[in-house]
Amino acid sequence: MFRLAARTLRHRTGGFLATFAALAAGVTVLMTCALLVESGWRHQGDPHRYGAAVAVVADRDLTVDGPTVLGETERTTVLLPERGSVPRKVAGDLSDVPGVDRAVGDRRLVVTTTAAPELPTTGHGWSSTALAPHRLVSGRPPRSDGEIAVDARLAGPTGLVPGATTEVVTGGVSRTYEVSGVVDADGAASGRAALFFTDAHAAALDPHPGRYDAVGVLTAPDADRDAVLAEVRRIADTAGATAYTGDDRGLAAEPESAAARALALGAGAAFAGYAAAVVGFVVAGTVGLSVRHRRRDLALLRAVAATPGQVRSMLLAEVGLLALLAGAVGVPAGLLAIRRVRDALVSRGFLPADFTVQGGALSAAAVVVTVAAVALLSAWIAALRVTRIRPTEALGEAAVEPATGGRVRLICGLACGAGALSLTALTGATDGQTALGAAMGMLYLFVLGVALLAPWINQAAARLLGPVLRTVWGDSGYLAAANLRAHARGTVAVLTALVLSVGLGGTVWFLQGNLERQAAVQSREGVLARYALTSGAGLPASAVAEARRVPGVVAATGVRRTSVVVPDRLEPQTVPAQGIDPLGADRTLDLRVRSGSLDALREGTVAVSTARADAAGWRLGLRRRHPAPAHPRRPHRHRPRRPGADPDRPGLRR
Repeated sequence: MFRLAARTLRHRTGGFLATFAALAAGVTVLMTCALLVESGWRHQGDPHRYGAAVAVVADRDLTVDGPTVLGETERTTVLLPERGSVPRKVAGDLSDVPGVDRAVGDRRLVVTTTAAPELPTTGHGWSSTALAPHRLVSGRPPRSDGEIAVDARLAGPTGLVPGATTEVVTGGVSRTYEVSGVVDADGAASGRAALFFTDAHAAALDPHPGRYDAVGVLTAPDADRDAVLAEVRRIADTAGATAYTGDDRGLAAEPESAAARALALGAGAAFAGYAAAVVGFVVAGTVGLSVRHRRRDLALLRAVAATPGQVRSMLLAEVGLLALLAGAVGVPAGLLAIRRVRDALVSRGFLPADFTVQGGALSAAAVVVTVAAVALLSAWIAALRVTRIRPTEALGEAAVEPATGGRVRLICGLACGAGALSLTALTGATDGQTALGAAMGMLYLFVLGVALLAPWINQAAARLLGPVLRTVWGDSGYLAAANLRAHARGTVAVLTALVLSVGLGGTVWFLQGNLERQAAVQSREGVLARYALTSGAGLPASAVAEARRVPGVVAATGVRRTSVVVPDRLEPQTVPAQGIDPLGADRTLDLRVRSGSLDALREGTVAVSTARADAAGWRLGLRRRHPAPAHPRRPHRHRPRRPGADPDRPGLRR
């Protein structure tokens, strides 16, 4: 059968070209999405910052108790919006572990240099250079509070050399330092540049005194690695932190990698699901249409003693060969496409610069098998319909199958349409994440309903537009409408592909545009202040008081943009938040208070948006108790994050 199928493909190239194009396009699109998912799954960040450490103890996530179902408490682990820290005592405990040479505490300070303000830079204590390790290229280590050593990535574009001076802004305060040396981390081509203070000065600048951002463990040459790691994990667990080893050290150095991985997995899976729906309908329709168009040829084979099983085997062999050829073309095309997608996501800030495309064999196998399975199933269903017809009937001139689908298809399509209409009503009656989820469900149900009801929609469109087509194009328009009425089922793939493409494109285009427009409107309408003072490295706490003393200033409000982890009905969520000084806030911010008053905002109280209050079931005056710890050594905490995200603020409640 494979030999016969190969000969058929060779002599009927034009007839199989559409099927091959659909299969190749499907493999290309799905390969791109699958590679994005696989790359996100494999992405662990760049561990080079802690390359010399066998383990890194850090606090980067939070486990929170959720609802209790059937006596079992659901627990969810979420990434901390801001990097957590570990007590300084942990470094001492780790140093006492047998086999540990040193336990080095690493401080991470947000700094900006006036020499290169656009270059992302972090500050550290000099002792942390042993964790990369860094190599001193020129000069010497810093020995006083007025000296720093700079990374070669920072020194190169700025021309900073030992003896030069530069201003460094940290904590909202600008200080002048002398460059004592230049260091280089071999192999570190990505990530943030670094500068190094003395350990004592870094501790004085750290806004978290008595704590480290992370602690790296260096072992002795003859140490029992397994025993050391077991004890390190025990100490980390006792401190409510996590011990990162191997490639996971990249998550300790760059916790943003976990968010990037989640984005790649979520985006890749979402687009893959939509692409799979498109590919499934288009491939099924194309393969089925190709088989139905050959019903007379297949009937001729039946007439010369070919059995139905032999005919079906030949059709399956043809489609299988086409799927293999499509895989040979689509997989390389997907490899090229994913690199363009990755570059676009990195350039727009969705993924970090060190995010790389990884894997390929697993994605290629999964995609080719999936597309081939869909094509073979479609060919099998179409072959069953054709081979059930008597050869004499198939050789006749009349159509041999109904123009529309069966009763089951009609009922399923109507059910999808009814569900989409109900979700449309829900979208208009709710807001926030509930409305967004309902809108996405509505889109999928509408598209699925149109795909199932496509034969009847095609017939109705042909009858409705027939007079228009005949008026505009004469006899050609009349024949087109008549052909669509007679072959409404055969053109299902065309309608489905158009609806899916318009649905996806319209959703992405209009949703992003609306979100951007609403964010700009809310930001503009929510700020009454005439001027705003901002800094990439933050402003000192005294900036608000100094601004209020400026002649002509009637009000000034300090704002810290952050995020917090809050419990929800199903699972904890990370939501945008901002800390404000309520004194004079009504003159600088228009937060549209619906109930309560910002004057009562003090320690132990919080004002929330109406959307958040409705989603969580909160009301004015409600006292919300923190949930019980998810782990006896892992208390529940709210963690802020670095500035940058606008809060959700359609209205406030206290």
